[in-house]
Amino acid sequence: SSGINAEYGLEVAPNEFCVIQQGIRFKVDVSGPSRGYILEVWGNHFVLPNLGPIGANGLANPRDFLTPVSCYEDLDTPHVILAKFQGKMFNARQDHSPFDVVAWHGNYAPYKYNLKNFMVINATAFDHADPSIFTVLTCPGNLVG
Repeated sequence: SSGINAEYGLEVAPNEFCVIQQGIRFKVDVSGPSRGYILEVWGNHFVLPNLGPIGANGLANPRDFLTPVSCYEDLDTPHVILAKFQGKMFNARQDHSPFDVVAWHGNYAPYKYNLKNFMVINATAFDHADPSIFTVLTCPGNLVG
């Protein structure tokens, strides 16, 4: 399991993924051997796909996406903060934790999803269905087509 720490705490277990939006400071604490995948998107945010003829009860349900509760870290130890701005990496040093504040309002927060909650839909009578039936989240581009 991994701990995702920001102005909120979020434990991410095997078979779960976490989405952290742009501009949110975070750190990842791992215990033991771990594997992970990082994906960065530009221009838009992840959204649930249009379900079309599947109906309202297929694929990923909005109620299964979990957001954290607020928390803080009271550490007076040196920290290095890495940030990406306009495609370049920058770092800053400070003598206390960047997570020593509890100030969170609104719905711009990281969230996680357990893939065990995904409602698989499949038709195997003679051919396979479109691969989009396995889509949990999508990030639509600005160009249609």
